[in-house]
This record gives sequence, C-alpha cells and structure tokens, in this order.
Amino acid sequence: MKSIAAAGLLAGSALVLTACGDLDLDFGPRSEAVEKYDVTDAVSALRIESGSGDVVVTESARTGIAVTETLHYRGDKPTDGHEVGNGTLTLSYTCEDCSIDYDVQVPKGLNVKVDTGSGEITLRALSGPVDVSTGSGEVDASGLLAKTFRAEAGSGSVEAKFGAAPDSVTIETGSGDGIAWVPGGTYHATLETGSGEQTLEVANDPSAAKKIVIQSGSGDSKVLKL
Repeated sequence: MKSIAAAGLLAGSALVLTACGDLDLDFGPRSEAVEKYDVTDAVSALRIESGSGDVVVTESARTGIAVTETLHYRGDKPTDGHEVGNGTLTLSYTCEDCSIDYDVQVPKGLNVKVDTGSGEITLRALSGPVDVSTGSGEVDASGLLAKTFRAEAGSGSVEAKFGAAPDSVTIETGSGDGIAWVPGGTYHATLETGSGEQTLEVANDPSAAKKIVIQSGSGDSKVLKL
C-alpha cells in the first residue's frame, strides 16, 4: 500500500511539474519612461482614462496644460495617448501590461473627469466641475472651489475639502469612508452607510439649495464643518 501511495504521489508531482513547464514564466524586465509636454490648444475640459496608475490634477493661475506621464511597461513602449477634440483634452493609453501615472497642471475653471481602474486620484484647488471614479484606490481632494463635485471609489476612501460652499456634492464608496469638509451653512445632506458611522456637523434642511449626498457600503459617511 505504501508503494502504491508513493507511486501516486510521484505521478501527481510529475503532472504538476509538466503543467508548470508549459507556462511562460519569463515576463521580461519592466521598463519606465517619463514623458513631458504642454498642450496649448483651447480646451475647456480634461478627461483621463486609465486602466492602472495614479492621477494628480492641480489647478493654478497658468495658461495651457502641462502633462507629465510616467509609463511603467513590459515589452514595447506604449505610444502617445493624448488628443484634443471638441474642446476636450483626452489622456489615455491602450496596452497589454502597463500602468501610467499622470501629473497634470491645469488652468482655472477646467471641467475635470477622471476614470481609472486602479490607482490613487489626487485633486488640488480645482474650481471647475469635477467627476472622478476609481475601481480601487483613494480619492483625495483639497482646496476645492468647484460648485459641482462627484467622486466614486469601489474600494477605497474619498475625502473632499472645499474652500467655498459647493452647490452639489455626491460621494459614493463601496468599501471605504466618504467624507466632505465644507464651510458652515445650511445644506440638504443625505448620509447612507451599510456599516459605519454617520456624522453631520452642518445645518440640514431638505429645502436647502445646496445638496450633499454621501453613500458608503462599508465605511463612514461624514459631512464635517471646516
């Protein structure tokens, strides 16, 4: 019986080794490249579509848009992935095994939309409309003067700090905290959470014109006063 068991074990090992032998385990070295460029076309909107990578968008008193892309890839280097059309600058790449980190400097008032599969999104001092989403990663926004703000994170927290009272804020998280910091005042605030704390530090009036909605599947929902 021991001989039969040993033979079976050896046969099983042979099967495992054979299966592994068929796999291509040489993925090749990972490369990195940095691309910098300016966009001087007249644009009113920025759209970033990224499968994987971190995104930073910062507003300042500048003209034109400055873009820094850090490419992480195997095999062939991804080709340039930016275009301007209908007043929108779109940044995106299509590649098999790569991630792109974006650092974008924008002028005042630009409409900003970011959609990334996984990665952190950092927003600084944006005054135009904001609509961002990440499948997995944090959203960190501060110094906001935007009147409308929407952020969604499938897995990760969203925290937004406003320097002026916004008209409309929507924050949705699957797992993670949703937090909005706003100046004092009266808002129509709706807080929902599957499991987590709800905190409201501003006056709440269903008839108020300024609206805040924070929904979290697993995490805290908070509206905090600056």
